[in-house]
Amino acid sequence: MQTTLARTFAALSAINEAILYAKSPDELYQKVCDAGFSSGDFLAVAVFLVEPDGRRLCFAAGCGDDVARLRSIVITTEADTPEGSGVGGEAFRDQKLSISNDYLNDHRSLAWREGAAKAHIGAAAALPLLCNGKSVGVLFVTRSEAGSLNEQMVSLFERMSANISYALDNFARETARQTSERATRRLNRMFGALSATNEAILRAKTEYELYQLVCDASVHGGKSLATFVLLKEQDSHWLKPVAGTGENLEIVARTRYSVDPENPYGRGISGEVFRTQKPFVERDLARRTKGTPWEQANVNTGVAACIAAPLIQHGRSIGVILSFLSQSWAKDEEVVALMLRIAENVCFAIDNFDREAEKARIAEEEDRLARMYAALSATNEAILRARSRAELFDLVCEATAKGAKFTSATIALVDHHAELLRVVACYGPNAEMVRTFKFSTSDQMPEGRGLTGTAFRTRQPCLSNDVLSDDRIKPWQANARRNGIGSSAALPLFNGDRVEGVFLFNSPERGTFTPEFVELLQRLQANVAFALENFDRADEKAKAEMQRNRLRGMLEALSATNEAIMRVKSRAELFEAVCEAAVLGGTFTSATIALVDPTGRYLDIAVTKGECRSHVENWRFATSADEPEGRGLAGTAFRTKAPCVANELLTDVRATHWRRIARDHGTKSGGCFPLLKNGTDAVGVLLFLSPDEGTFTPDLIQLLGRLAENVSFALDNFARAEERSRAEAQKERLTRMFAALSATNEAIVRAKSRTELFELVCQAASTGGKFTSTTIALAKADSDQLAIVAAAGPSAETTRNVRLSIDADRPEGRGMSGTAFRTRQPCVSNDYVNDSRVSAFHAVLQGDAARSGAAFPLITHGQPVGVMIYMSTEQETFTAEFVELLQRLADNVSFAMENFDRADEKNEADERIEYLASHDSLTDLPNRETFNGLLREAIDQAQRHDHRFAVLFIDLDRFKVINDSLGHEAGDLLLLEVGSRLRGALRETDVVARLGGDEFVVILDQCGEIDDVQRIATGLLVALAEPMELAGHECHTTASIGIAMYPANGSDVQTLTKNADMAMYLAKEDGKNGYRFFSKEVKTQSIERLSLESALRRALEREQFSLNYQPKVDMETGQITGVEALLRWTHPDLGSISPAQFIPLAEETGLIVPIGRWVVKEACAQAMAWQRRGLLPVSMAVNLSPRQFVDEHLLQDVDEALAASGMSPVLLQLEVTESMMMRNVGRALKVLDAIQSRGIRLAIDDFGTGYSSMSLMKHFPIDTIKIDRSFVRDLPQDSEDQAIAQAIISMGKALGMTVVAEGVENAEQEAFLRAHGCDEMQGFLISKPVPARQMAELLRPMELPVAPPLQPEQDLAATEAAALRLKRAVI
Repeated sequence: MQTTLARTFAALSAINEAILYAKSPDELYQKVCDAGFSSGDFLAVAVFLVEPDGRRLCFAAGCGDDVARLRSIVITTEADTPEGSGVGGEAFRDQKLSISNDYLNDHRSLAWREGAAKAHIGAAAALPLLCNGKSVGVLFVTRSEAGSLNEQMVSLFERMSANISYALDNFARETARQTSERATRRLNRMFGALSATNEAILRAKTEYELYQLVCDASVHGGKSLATFVLLKEQDSHWLKPVAGTGENLEIVARTRYSVDPENPYGRGISGEVFRTQKPFVERDLARRTKGTPWEQANVNTGVAACIAAPLIQHGRSIGVILSFLSQSWAKDEEVVALMLRIAENVCFAIDNFDREAEKARIAEEEDRLARMYAALSATNEAILRARSRAELFDLVCEATAKGAKFTSATIALVDHHAELLRVVACYGPNAEMVRTFKFSTSDQMPEGRGLTGTAFRTRQPCLSNDVLSDDRIKPWQANARRNGIGSSAALPLFNGDRVEGVFLFNSPERGTFTPEFVELLQRLQANVAFALENFDRADEKAKAEMQRNRLRGMLEALSATNEAIMRVKSRAELFEAVCEAAVLGGTFTSATIALVDPTGRYLDIAVTKGECRSHVENWRFATSADEPEGRGLAGTAFRTKAPCVANELLTDVRATHWRRIARDHGTKSGGCFPLLKNGTDAVGVLLFLSPDEGTFTPDLIQLLGRLAENVSFALDNFARAEERSRAEAQKERLTRMFAALSATNEAIVRAKSRTELFELVCQAASTGGKFTSTTIALAKADSDQLAIVAAAGPSAETTRNVRLSIDADRPEGRGMSGTAFRTRQPCVSNDYVNDSRVSAFHAVLQGDAARSGAAFPLITHGQPVGVMIYMSTEQETFTAEFVELLQRLADNVSFAMENFDRADEKNEADERIEYLASHDSLTDLPNRETFNGLLREAIDQAQRHDHRFAVLFIDLDRFKVINDSLGHEAGDLLLLEVGSRLRGALRETDVVARLGGDEFVVILDQCGEIDDVQRIATGLLVALAEPMELAGHECHTTASIGIAMYPANGSDVQTLTKNADMAMYLAKEDGKNGYRFFSKEVKTQSIERLSLESALRRALEREQFSLNYQPKVDMETGQITGVEALLRWTHPDLGSISPAQFIPLAEETGLIVPIGRWVVKEACAQAMAWQRRGLLPVSMAVNLSPRQFVDEHLLQDVDEALAASGMSPVLLQLEVTESMMMRNVGRALKVLDAIQSRGIRLAIDDFGTGYSSMSLMKHFPIDTIKIDRSFVRDLPQDSEDQAIAQAIISMGKALGMTVVAEGVENAEQEAFLRAHGCDEMQGFLISKPVPARQMAELLRPMELPVAPPLQPEQDLAATEAAALRLKRAVI
């Protein structure tokens, strides 16, 4: 323990050192665990931290051998759960150390006990981890020794907890300090941004400089990722970016913004802010822009949030300032306020700029030349910024006209075909007028001899500094005068060495175009020429890039197709993958696969993908050139089996029929490629449509051709796979039919009835052969019809409605089934649709797609009795080997039907035996066991439906007198008449049973009123009192009736019967021929019974019980083969008490279990005592009571008796009754199997008096059947007893059991039993039950006479003499 304490001190020291060096809580936790485990004597040290919801403690760090288990366990903070009641949860909740010094036996550790036991955990402790006084987790330690956590270690643990909690407090304080510093730095930066914005406002000379400086300050001094200023263009609804700083400037500059709410670009944030003049903060820009024109721009920039504020000048919106931020800064209200404050300051500055406008206009007039230089610079900027020729021309004209104050700046391009120069761009006050001018390149026309025509032809500038006096300008002078044009200049527009058009500049002043000015214009001319060359190069590059992208996309599609060919499982899946891959690159608006239809005249679309799929999927192509739909690309490619391409689809004559459709959907080129089967036969086409002309270059055509070849190859593979599949299916079908044949044989063995057999066979055959239906139809007696008795398969319901006949004169009799029945041979139709023999069934089976069928006759005892019919959806299904298999199946079914015929005969005999076992053989009324079952059912019904009923116990008053005076035959007639009268006097729902002798019982169903019961009882007495004729004598008899009411007089079978019996005896005491209800008076009179019960409870301990033994002898040898132990009770006061009196009482009270245990021990001990005396070893039979049989300690009691006595289990035989086994068949089987597995033999006692099922008898592990004495008593005179005895002996022999007859009292009985093969017997003819001492005398070895062999005709005298000699020898 001192070593453990020292190691714990070392662990504390190591943990304190870990606390000093840890840089974070996570590092602290791991260091503490490592230090604690390496220095302390622990299995493991682990840290568990509380989850955010506060309900569970989650493993955070750990070290040691037990860490794997700790990592997997669940600990909660809730005290009312098993996972929260351990030391971990307790320490967390109570904020104090929690210890378990006997962990495996501690009830708190129940939830983790199994794993802890495997890990050999003896003790465990949990230390709370606190931060600012609040529990944040626990430090968990485990040890292998139980009881190893003493007070000193507890004190050390508390110090550990305090030190770690102190460290956590320090970490929390440090985190708070750092957060405060970050907030201060952010505030300083925000004020710096605002200060920089104000400084920019003061420093800016123009509005545009102001905008740029503000954007710079917002990004570099604030938290904006990018800031842009958008201004509304004059006379337009568009917002144009005029300044910006930050990320993705080009993307934002290309994006369009509008203030028009009707325009899609005006419904965004900027348009809304411009219109409402209210700022707007969007913290989820991706959600806001989804489905809008800005969605792709937002995806490209990856911006999460933005702030938009209006720019207002004199109360009117002039633009918007947009700032893009991260999502976290957008949630910061201070940052948002900063950005809005910047926007307010900008609006204030704009108002100030307006006051300086007048001064600016004066300065502009004085600096005209400088502005021309600025115009040149702006032109250059336009050249750099322009993204297309049209945009370049517009920007150059605008910049030049504005910079030089021209009335118009114009660019016109040559139309060589028309010999005209057509205006493509023009800007200035006179722009619209200039657009109406006609300029020609021909000097043969007046419009071609002006400045523009001359400059175009001469490739030199052409000037006119006085337009109104220049004859060259004559065609335009009137317009020039009206619009104030004073001078003009035209310069050729070069693109490399080629003149593509002219520049035309008009000035309101004469003499404008000085040499210096023309030089500036020539520089502009050169810059534009350079830009045009760049555009040409860019166009060529773009075209090359587009072509590369198309080829790359098609290579990817080709690769994806190849992958799809390897991966896909069906044609449909292949087509989907191919078309989907083809349209991914955007080259094609649709990719379509069309397959030829069964007629070969049309191509039906199988799959189409792309933007135009909704239109294309409704098209249908023809394969013939005679039809308009067949002259296009698809039909041509299909017929020629070669690619068919149209790069100018709108002018291609082959596409005449499709031209309007192509124009409506923007399709300008198309290509179609054939799909070939085995490289020769066209089976379809692959069609691609493009929105661009010239898409299908040779390289692309080659790639698409390879794609079509790959698809064709895949289709060939599918065809080959399907062919293999068909072959495999046939092989599989044969295999499955062999399995079906096996399953059918199994069904034949397993089926309990013909119906079950037919259903199992049809199901097995249908499943195995994949038939659409399998049917069994049997011939009807006195009819030509075949009745369908079973059907299985997808079309079974249709088949059940088919009318079948065996008459060849009827149409339905000439089919397969009728033919097979008449010829007794299989009838096959492998082309069912075209077979005239089955035409009568075509209409009915048309919907089931039946293509072949077969019928096989079912023949039993040499005669056809029915047919088996199979239908298949495939032609030629029924090959020779298939027919052979199905014939074997039909033969097996026929064999099974013959077996059922034989079984029916046997079942009739078995049912008779079962009936006799459950009914009184004389009156045919239910016997005692059956009555008990019926009474139990009546009790269950009454309990469920809450109603009452009555039990009547009836005993004849003078039966013994009649029986003794007139003989047993008269007595039997009397009992028969009484049973008949009772049935006749009661309702059909009432139950009448004979318990034995002259005792009858009645259950009055749902008869709970006393008056009704009295009326019925009176009626019964009247009916029984009527005279009757017996053996020629008129006899009178009466009865006494005892009545018990449910539930008042009992709620179980035994109580109701017993109370009714008690009441009956009172009725007899009252003078007979009457009835009595059970009452307190009856109960009082049962005190004697209670006294007997009390004495019975003390009898065992006072050793008042003893055993008598009755021998059993072999009927062949006459030797004793065994004895049966029979219980006897001798009371000191009451004397010998009959077993019939005390055994039911013991059974009812449960005393039979300890008494039965004593009987087994005593009988085994006595058997071994006889053997030790050298007597003949014989089997010892012991009766088990019902209570004893269901006792859970039965097997233990038997094992202990055998162990205590040393007796071999083989010599012990336990006797049970049928009713005991049938109460719970499942449990009985388990108990009997367990007994037999010990080598102990089992016997059914009193066989024939219970209600066992013959079908279940073969499942019980029974060695011996004992014929009840009631069936032996009247042998051999009673014919029914003879039949029952013979049946029991035959059944026992068939099941391999030993048959023992009880109650053999005379030689006639012995002779009958020997003659019919009974194995053993016991009864008074041999010996009465005797004490052990006398039984020992009988067991002494002696020569016993052998029974004479059976002869065809017995000598009765000789038989009696032999029996007497046997009796004397035994007794």
